[in-house]
Amino acid sequence: MKNLIRLASILLLMSFILSGCYYDKENELYKSTAVCDTAVVTYAHSIAPIMVANCNVCHNTTLASGGIITDTYPDLSSMAAPGGMLWNAVNGFNGLELMPKNQPKLSNCDLVKINKWILAGALNN
Repeated sequence: MKNLIRLASILLLMSFILSGCYYDKENELYKSTAVCDTAVVTYAHSIAPIMVANCNVCHNTTLASGGIITDTYPDLSSMAAPGGMLWNAVNGFNGLELMPKNQPKLSNCDLVKINKWILAGALNN
Protein backbone atom coordinates (compact mmCIF):
# COMPACT_ATOMS: atom_id res chain seq x y z
CA MET A 1 0.00 0.00 0.00
CA LYS A 2 2.85 2.36 0.87
CA ASN A 3 4.38 1.71 -2.55
CA LEU A 4 1.08 2.55 -4.24
CA ILE A 5 0.76 5.83 -2.33
CA ARG A 6 4.41 6.67 -3.08
CA LEU A 7 3.88 5.92 -6.80
CA ALA A 8 0.70 8.00 -6.89
CA SER A 9 2.51 10.88 -5.16
CA ILE A 10 5.39 10.71 -7.62
CA LEU A 11 3.01 10.63 -10.59
CA LEU A 12 1.05 13.58 -9.21
CA LEU A 13 4.24 15.55 -8.62
CA MET A 14 5.51 14.75 -12.13
CA SER A 15 2.22 15.89 -13.66
CA PHE A 16 2.53 19.23 -11.87
CA ILE A 17 6.13 19.64 -13.00
CA LEU A 18 5.44 18.70 -16.61
CA SER A 19 2.30 20.82 -16.85
CA GLY A 20 4.48 23.85 -16.14
CA CYS A 21 6.46 23.23 -19.33
CA TYR A 22 5.08 24.70 -22.51
CA TYR A 23 6.52 25.83 -25.78
CA ASP A 24 4.70 29.03 -26.59
CA LYS A 25 6.64 31.72 -28.36
CA GLU A 26 7.55 34.70 -26.21
CA ASN A 27 6.46 37.27 -28.80
CA GLU A 28 3.01 35.64 -28.98
CA LEU A 29 2.60 35.50 -25.21
CA TYR A 30 3.84 38.99 -24.52
CA LYS A 31 2.76 41.00 -27.51
CA SER A 32 4.54 44.30 -27.65
CA THR A 33 2.50 47.22 -26.46
CA ALA A 34 5.08 49.68 -27.71
CA VAL A 35 3.62 52.55 -29.64
CA CYS A 36 5.07 53.51 -32.98
CA ASP A 37 6.18 57.08 -32.41
CA THR A 38 6.22 58.91 -35.72
CA ALA A 39 5.56 62.38 -34.35
CA VAL A 40 9.14 63.45 -35.04
CA VAL A 41 10.99 61.39 -37.64
CA THR A 42 14.61 62.38 -38.19
CA TYR A 43 17.44 60.78 -40.09
CA ALA A 44 19.70 60.48 -37.04
CA HIS A 45 17.16 59.16 -34.54
CA SER A 46 14.70 57.28 -36.74
CA ILE A 47 16.12 56.29 -40.12
CA ALA A 48 19.81 55.63 -39.42
CA PRO A 49 18.96 53.08 -36.65
CA ILE A 50 16.63 51.22 -39.05
CA MET A 51 19.46 51.07 -41.60
CA VAL A 52 21.96 49.89 -38.97
CA ALA A 53 19.62 47.13 -37.78
CA ASN A 54 18.52 45.91 -41.21
CA CYS A 55 20.55 47.18 -44.16
CA ASN A 56 24.09 48.31 -43.42
CA VAL A 57 25.51 44.83 -42.92
CA CYS A 58 25.27 44.27 -46.70
CA HIS A 59 24.95 47.79 -48.07
CA ASN A 60 27.89 49.65 -46.53
CA THR A 61 30.73 51.65 -48.02
CA THR A 62 33.03 48.62 -47.88
CA LEU A 63 30.75 45.88 -49.21
CA ALA A 64 28.18 47.87 -51.23
CA SER A 65 26.15 44.81 -52.21
CA GLY A 66 24.42 45.49 -55.51
CA GLY A 67 26.18 48.85 -55.65
CA ILE A 68 23.84 50.13 -52.94
CA ILE A 69 25.12 51.98 -49.88
CA THR A 70 22.86 52.73 -46.93
CA ASP A 71 25.33 53.59 -44.18
CA THR A 72 25.92 57.20 -45.21
CA TYR A 73 23.35 59.97 -45.46
CA PRO A 74 24.37 61.14 -48.97
CA ASP A 75 24.09 57.63 -50.43
CA LEU A 76 20.82 56.82 -48.70
CA SER A 77 19.19 60.15 -49.45
CA SER A 78 20.04 59.77 -53.14
CA MET A 79 17.60 56.82 -53.21
CA ALA A 80 14.99 58.46 -50.97
CA ALA A 81 12.43 59.94 -53.30
CA PRO A 82 8.70 59.18 -53.26
CA GLY A 83 8.40 55.97 -55.24
CA GLY A 84 12.20 55.74 -55.40
CA MET A 85 14.59 52.87 -54.92
CA LEU A 86 14.62 52.91 -51.11
CA TRP A 87 10.83 52.78 -50.85
CA ASN A 88 10.52 50.18 -53.59
CA ALA A 89 13.21 47.95 -52.06
CA VAL A 90 11.77 47.88 -48.53
CA ASN A 91 8.36 47.01 -50.02
CA GLY A 92 9.45 44.76 -52.88
CA PHE A 93 7.77 47.05 -55.42
CA ASN A 94 8.50 47.52 -59.14
CA GLY A 95 10.31 44.21 -59.55
CA LEU A 96 12.86 44.89 -56.81
CA GLU A 97 13.66 42.10 -54.39
CA LEU A 98 12.16 42.73 -50.96
CA MET A 99 14.78 44.03 -48.57
CA PRO A 100 16.27 43.08 -46.23
CA LYS A 101 17.10 40.03 -48.28
CA ASN A 102 16.02 36.68 -46.80
CA GLN A 103 14.63 38.45 -43.73
CA PRO A 104 11.12 39.39 -42.64
CA LYS A 105 9.69 42.57 -44.11
CA LEU A 106 10.40 45.66 -42.04
CA SER A 107 7.80 46.41 -39.39
CA ASN A 108 4.89 48.67 -40.28
CA CYS A 109 6.32 51.18 -37.84
CA ASP A 110 9.69 51.25 -39.64
CA LEU A 111 7.94 51.57 -43.01
CA VAL A 112 5.84 54.48 -41.74
CA LYS A 113 9.00 56.20 -40.47
CA ILE A 114 10.83 55.70 -43.77
CA ASN A 115 7.84 56.95 -45.75
CA LYS A 116 7.39 59.98 -43.52
CA TRP A 117 11.10 60.83 -43.81
CA ILE A 118 11.00 60.50 -47.60
CA LEU A 119 7.86 62.60 -47.92
CA ALA A 120 9.40 65.30 -45.71
CA GLY A 121 12.29 65.61 -48.15
CA ALA A 122 14.72 63.05 -46.69
CA LEU A 123 16.41 65.69 -44.59
CA ASN A 124 19.72 65.17 -42.80
CA ASN A 125 18.39 66.01 -39.37
